[in-house]
Amino acid sequence: MCECSRGDEYYLKRELVSCVKTLFSKGYVSSGGGNHSVRLRDGSNASHVWITPSGYPRSHLTVDDLVLIDIDGNILRGDLRPSIEVPFHTQIYRVRDDASAVSHAHSPYSHALIQTLDIVEVDGHAGVFRLDCSGLSSPQPKLQQLPLGIPLAIHNLLILEYRQLGSRALARLVGDAFSISKDVKILVLLDHGVIGIGRCIHEAVMYVQLLEEWARCVTIAYRLDKVSK
Repeated sequence: MCECSRGDEYYLKRELVSCVKTLFSKGYVSSGGGNHSVRLRDGSNASHVWITPSGYPRSHLTVDDLVLIDIDGNILRGDLRPSIEVPFHTQIYRVRDDASAVSHAHSPYSHALIQTLDIVEVDGHAGVFRLDCSGLSSPQPKLQQLPLGIPLAIHNLLILEYRQLGSRALARLVGDAFSISKDVKILVLLDHGVIGIGRCIHEAVMYVQLLEEWARCVTIAYRLDKVSK
């Protein structure tokens, strides 16, 4: 685990801002898109969360722009409005004691590729799906044979039906998916984006990046396969 687990509040905030800027620079989020948070673990502050502000330019984000909220979403400190997705951030922290960070991005390859894959609903969890790894959704036999090669770290990724952004319905569905197993580290929200969680912000971002790298490789492999014909 990275040093983010050591409980230094300023360090947590600094690393959160650094990761947000990295995701922006790599095209995982637009200037005001995505949202990210870290949970404090020390004493009386254990239920407090630092979260990114709503719509604020990610390229200019500083530690002073972050907003402190409690587990119920109440604003404790900060001059800006917190992310619209406070409900699913706090719901994740309620259902996953092992999560100290949440990263939500709009990764283009992940978002696009998942729309083309076969998915099956998870028993007992309406609106929650897993990949059907038999192949990509296409009538082309050759495309069906492309290996998915999902990295082990994101092997348990789940896919969620669309719910209104910032809604309690979305928060409930996200919480339900992450409560299925502690092996679930990343979700894809159809027509929306991805959510990664971790013991620190670097780990949460790592899952987001692993999914995007895999999706990009599969997409490129598909394009090369078509060109080679």
